[in-house]
Amino acid sequence: MTRRLRANTPPQEGRRRRRQAHESREEILRAARDLFAAEGYEGVSMRKVAERAGCAPATIYSFFPSKRRLLHQIWEEVFRELAEDLRSSYEKDADLEKLCATYLDFWINRPDDYRAIFLTQDRPQAESEDSGYFVDNSQALSGLDIFCVALSEAQARGEIQPGDPVEMRSILFCAMHGVALSLVTIPEYNWGDPTRLKINTVRALVRGMRRTD
Repeated sequence: MTRRLRANTPPQEGRRRRRQAHESREEILRAARDLFAAEGYEGVSMRKVAERAGCAPATIYSFFPSKRRLLHQIWEEVFRELAEDLRSSYEKDADLEKLCATYLDFWINRPDDYRAIFLTQDRPQAESEDSGYFVDNSQALSGLDIFCVALSEAQARGEIQPGDPVEMRSILFCAMHGVALSLVTIPEYNWGDPTRLKINTVRALVRGMRRTD
């Protein structure tokens, strides 16, 4: 009898359940992103996320076994979206300056995500399934390799000086995050026109890497 009932379960029911599970998961992630950005990692509990998402704490644990795993999933999705923007930008123009501008625009236009990611310290828990760092386990961070591709191709064209593309990428990231961090976390300071600040910083960075011979 049980097997017959299961066999006769309409396919639509299975799809409906999967859709509901997906919608619940996405609502949890949205709620957590808002809370992490507003209150920081330490100020957020799974119960708070559940209240914001309108579900029971047990529902969250069915998707994410810990608060840190939930945070890592948010980071993974944001970096995946960033990688898509970067890939699209480089496929269109193959221009290092425009690639850098795309990176900066992404974070400046998403201050809540910036705060949730870069103002939250990743702290592995000893003897825990969450012991690894996000940067060691992320699948989406590989999307940042587009910078190494862009730097290597610019070197091949003779546009910038020889050097280790990974090291040069780190230089770009450190400088660009100086701009993003300033605009996102100290908006009350008169930085001048944000667009000019972004363009002039990127231009100075890339021109500083140009060949001098």
